Amino acid sequence: MDSTLSWSAMKQKVTLKTVPVYALAIALVWLARPVARWFAVGLVVVLVGEAIRVWAAGHLYKNERVVTSGPYAYVKNPLYLGTFLIMVGLCVMASNYILLAVGVVVFVAYYAPFKQRRESDRLRERFGEAWVRYDRKVPAYLPRVTPYPEREDKPWQWAAFIRNDEHGTVLAVMLGIVVLAWKLWSASAA
Repeated sequence: MDSTLSWSAMKQKVTLKTVPVYALAIALVWLARPVARWFAVGLVVVLVGEAIRVWAAGHLYKNERVVTSGPYAYVKNPLYLGTFLIMVGLCVMASNYILLAVGVVVFVAYYAPFKQRRESDRLRERFGEAWVRYDRKVPAYLPRVTPYPEREDKPWQWAAFIRNDEHGTVLAVMLGIVVLAWKLWSASAA
């Protein structure tokens, strides 16, 4: 891979919206005081969150159609649900309950409502009645027990996973887990 291309891609990831997220991730690691029991609990939550994101990314075809296969048959926003679980899990792994509280409040009070409003309007405009039917029957963040009756029967696709850049999120999450595991090990070895 050309280093110019990868540097360009990295620069696109740093925006006014992402800088606070990166700053909070650094603060989380810096302030982390992991405890083995909570590290294990948080790790399970992180892995569930990332599994949901991987599943969703392999089904997502942005702006092409209303995606109703995979996790989208159960919940409208599986990527956001996965991100929320990753954030919660990393905070629990780090035993940082202040950042956990801040993260939950920001997600519930600002991020989720903002994204819901903005994306729903755009999708309704783009896909019309297909989006309206889906929007009425599939919850935003707490999954349905049964799948959406009009769901697509499409398989998970590696190409979609790559195109949606989920491999970058997987690597970032793995790095977070490794750094927190190192902090846990360092504290127990001292």
